[in-house]
Amino acid sequence: MVEIGFYALIMAFCLSVYGMFMGILSLYRPQRGVIYSGRNALIGVNVCVLLAAGVLWVALLTHDFSVSYVFRNSSIDMPPIYLLTSFWSSLEGSHMLWTTIMSIVVSLALLSLREKNEPLLPGLLAAFGFCLSFMTLLLVWASAPLTRLFPVQEFGQGMNALLQNPYMAAHPPSLFSGYCSLIVPFGYSVAALLRGSFTPDWLVSVRRWTLAGWMILTVGIFLGGKWAYVELGWAGYWAWDPVENSSFMPWLAATSLLHTLLILDKTNRLPRLAVSIAGIAFVLTFLGTFITRSGVISSVHSFAESNIGPAYLTYIVLWAAILIFLIATRGHLLQGAARAQTWTVSKESALLFTNFFLLFLLALVCIGTLLPLIVEAVRGVKISIQQPFFNAFAPWIGIGLVALVGVGNLMRWRSGKIQDPVAGLLYPALWSAALTAVLAWHKALDVRSTVGYLLILWTAFVMIMDLVFKLKAIRWNGQVFLKFNRPYLGSWIAHLGFLLAISGFLGGYRGIQAEARLATNESTQFYGYTLTYRGMKYAKEYNATYASAVIEAKNESGEIVEVNPTRSKYTNKEEWLNEIGIHSTFWHDLYLVLAFFDPQTNQVSLKMHINPTVKFVWTSLVVMVLGALVGLSHRIKRRSVEVSANGLLLESATEDFDLLNESLSPVRFRQKAQSAALIGGAVLLLVFGFSGIAMAGENSTARMQYSSQLQDIGNELRCPTCQGVSILESETPQSTAMRREIERQVSEGRSKDEIIAFFRNRYGEWILRKPDSSQAFGKMIWLIPSLGLIVGPAFLIFAIQSSRRREERERAELEKELRLFVESARQSGGRV
Repeated sequence: MVEIGFYALIMAFCLSVYGMFMGILSLYRPQRGVIYSGRNALIGVNVCVLLAAGVLWVALLTHDFSVSYVFRNSSIDMPPIYLLTSFWSSLEGSHMLWTTIMSIVVSLALLSLREKNEPLLPGLLAAFGFCLSFMTLLLVWASAPLTRLFPVQEFGQGMNALLQNPYMAAHPPSLFSGYCSLIVPFGYSVAALLRGSFTPDWLVSVRRWTLAGWMILTVGIFLGGKWAYVELGWAGYWAWDPVENSSFMPWLAATSLLHTLLILDKTNRLPRLAVSIAGIAFVLTFLGTFITRSGVISSVHSFAESNIGPAYLTYIVLWAAILIFLIATRGHLLQGAARAQTWTVSKESALLFTNFFLLFLLALVCIGTLLPLIVEAVRGVKISIQQPFFNAFAPWIGIGLVALVGVGNLMRWRSGKIQDPVAGLLYPALWSAALTAVLAWHKALDVRSTVGYLLILWTAFVMIMDLVFKLKAIRWNGQVFLKFNRPYLGSWIAHLGFLLAISGFLGGYRGIQAEARLATNESTQFYGYTLTYRGMKYAKEYNATYASAVIEAKNESGEIVEVNPTRSKYTNKEEWLNEIGIHSTFWHDLYLVLAFFDPQTNQVSLKMHINPTVKFVWTSLVVMVLGALVGLSHRIKRRSVEVSANGLLLESATEDFDLLNESLSPVRFRQKAQSAALIGGAVLLLVFGFSGIAMAGENSTARMQYSSQLQDIGNELRCPTCQGVSILESETPQSTAMRREIERQVSEGRSKDEIIAFFRNRYGEWILRKPDSSQAFGKMIWLIPSLGLIVGPAFLIFAIQSSRRREERERAELEKELRLFVESARQSGGRV
């Protein structure tokens, strides 16, 4: 049985190579039979890989420990659901999952190829075939999951205990599905470059696949954050961990690509940038895998390490070189590439600035993730770039993106004119200022939170006014709007989800944490809750033993709920792991960690956290996915309604005559009701998103977890054995010892600089979570992004102004030539 799967993978590799060569041959001698032979070969790859995947699943479910992968990643006492998910719990299986999904996506892309895109088929075969050849080669060579084990063992070793979690069960498939969806925009871009032009439906296909990939990748990233939130015990969901960054970089590239495709669609500009970003997005998926799987970093997320890194690195460099060569030699052939780029203050300019901030953040994350590896390889010195470095720049980028969402929505294409600036800009400013003032007074917000919520609320109100303007322009005909403007509505909802996420991130800075040691029936007060410890309970399920504390949480209204922070121990792991107890309300999460329990004295030590706006983060996922689904539901051939400032339909708005008839006919009550429902739904969604920024009163008599001095110093020192977290967030013995050392030195009267210098001398620069600005190299790391964040927008503003002056100068010269021609004709007695 296993041999059948192995030979199926060999066949898949042969078919991939055949399909690739048929595509390359067809670029020079296109013959329909040869092209479709290569297409069918790549579809056959999917059949072979699915067969091999089925063989591996059967081996896992039947406990066939003669297969090395099954022995190393499963055991007879594992729950059945995690026997299924152990398929992707280690390197070989996750690579098999990636290849399986990629082959499915390639088959769907080839089977759904639109007729007008058929000239791209040879290039698609070459690109898809090359990618599948690499993936299937690894499955039979460096990352083979179907290899035999001799002698056969009786019991399996089991998979990584941290992966036995529902969110982690779904995280890899969704993440890899997002990665694989990006192969289609990438393949279409390579095919367009090889052909030297776009096809009529190139943009339609690329945009839909990019949006689908962006949506699925968003789900995957959020599932990973939710797993970290409920499993690791530090009350956070994002730590700028290198492996988190490796999934965030393709997402940023895909987001930038969506905005670039919109500019390309509306103005026929930036074709080379579009194909470049499509290539970058796909290559970054392999860069993330190189970081995750090569063993070059140590992370709680990097579960599968091997010596596969050189193969991935070679593949990345090869594709990057091919893309650079194609763009340099054939990019100028694409439609719109040779046009004079005249930019004015308009919607496309706002999108250009949006792209700058997205690509700047992408570059910042990429450099911050890779630079420690490069420095260690070149200089032999370890450095760390962690959360404090990224958090120093991310808020400013977020401010720019939030402001651009508001202003950009009101602007029009090729015109900076804003319809009714008073209603579109001033009224939202007054409304948001009033709401923010009430919120700041009620909750005593600091300056950062006040400014942040003011900007977020202003942008949200501006978006609602833009929706009102668009409905007004088509005479409040909600039926026509829903029929033809679903891409706009989908992007509107997705951008609101983005604002919800930003508000959730901003509120996360106001989280409260404390600790308490309790005996049976003893209570503590925390954030308006009375927490009473009622004892321990123990349970055993499959390969895990659970020790749970029974905590009664009574809020100020007298409602009592039971929260069970738990420690779990697995048969294949010595230490106890966290299973977080969470009481989730609409406004906040009560987050309890069982840090310690003593079975003899029945005492427990609790870490208690309040996360005020974490619900907004998870809600934003639902809203963004909803927006993407609305956009994907739009009919391909019908474009959005475009109207002039006077509410007249533009000639380019649609090719359907029935739209004109529908929009000019008397609007019935039902259509107005649909329009009112759209506006009402938008307002309700806004209220739902922002009404609970901070509701419960802050009332805590529990002892704060760390002193202010320890928090100030500990935030700048990393855990020596973890990745991406400080010594305050880690419970490893090394971090605990470092906290005690800091407390000892603080009690002796030493300053912060002296204490940090002590740890730096002991561990090296690597122990610092951000580059040391007192040294030349550290100053350079801080200075370059700072200058880029300032100089980049300034350069774009200068370029737009120069473009506008050039256009005015060319127009004046043309008018002068026309006047001279008219005068010359008159003087000669001729007729003009």
